Amino acid sequence: MGVSRRGFIGILGAAAAAPRLFAKAPSDYDPNLTVLLSDLHVNGTSDSHQLGRLERAVGEVLALNPLPARAVVFGDIACMYGRKEDYLRAATALKRLEDAGIPVTLGVGNHDRRSMFLEAHPDYATRTKVPGRIVTVCDAGTVDFLMLDGLQGTDDRAWNDMGPLAGLLDKAQQDWLLAALPAWKKPVFVCSHYPVGDLSVGGQPLSRLLARVPAVVGYIHGHDHRWYTRDMGMGWKKTGAKRTLCLPSTGAWGDIGYALMRTSKGRAVASLVQREFYYPRPPKPGMPVQHLWDAIVKANQNQTCAFAMPEKI
Repeated sequence: MGVSRRGFIGILGAAAAAPRLFAKAPSDYDPNLTVLLSDLHVNGTSDSHQLGRLERAVGEVLALNPLPARAVVFGDIACMYGRKEDYLRAATALKRLEDAGIPVTLGVGNHDRRSMFLEAHPDYATRTKVPGRIVTVCDAGTVDFLMLDGLQGTDDRAWNDMGPLAGLLDKAQQDWLLAALPAWKKPVFVCSHYPVGDLSVGGQPLSRLLARVPAVVGYIHGHDHRWYTRDMGMGWKKTGAKRTLCLPSTGAWGDIGYALMRTSKGRAVASLVQREFYYPRPPKPGMPVQHLWDAIVKANQNQTCAFAMPEKI
């Protein structure tokens, strides 16, 4: 059966409006644009609000023109306890990005479980820079994103045990970082799920190492489910104006959204895309706090965080 002229025009219109899932031309991508996602908290056994918000974020990213060249996820992929079903379901949602030619780099947080993560993503066992941990480097052209593994929870904990809340770098990871980071040859964002104040290296705060390494642009993390920026914690003079950035959650609680980072030779700017705020879960109609939550979203619109690239490495 043939297609009428009106039907053919309708098909063309629908194709133009749909996300470009099979875009392949280099011009379809912005090599300097990166999507930053954190705290997915996907429940693999129910259609939770977290999954719906992640799918919304993925759809919005796929509608961008041009598309970002990559995505980085800052941990807490699993909902609470690190079940394999959580990773498989999150992977299905994120595969839409991969299918569109947007590679995704994953990190782990306190709700994750390495064994289950690696069953869903076995390639990370060989990609990691530190055996036994999930430490990866995402090449973003003008910069690198170095994702550390601060998860201290062990895989033999009970299935209803969320594990330690705070982050910790194991000794092997500390030793690798002390050797590798000072020799870094291009601007690099050091990243993990946890705030920089959680982590230590060689008996000193991680921020001290980051402050003295010329290649380090700044530090990016999740965990707190809120968009905020701070200096490195040692004073502007000592850190050379290096900053930390906390990302929103894609859908668990708190600031709900993601960030888009644009990099260039001179600077990097992360822009917040916030859709909602709620705690501890989406509001029901008529909740008296809704106007307060709406005010938070309104106040956060057009928020950005700028980082200065190092002049010399």
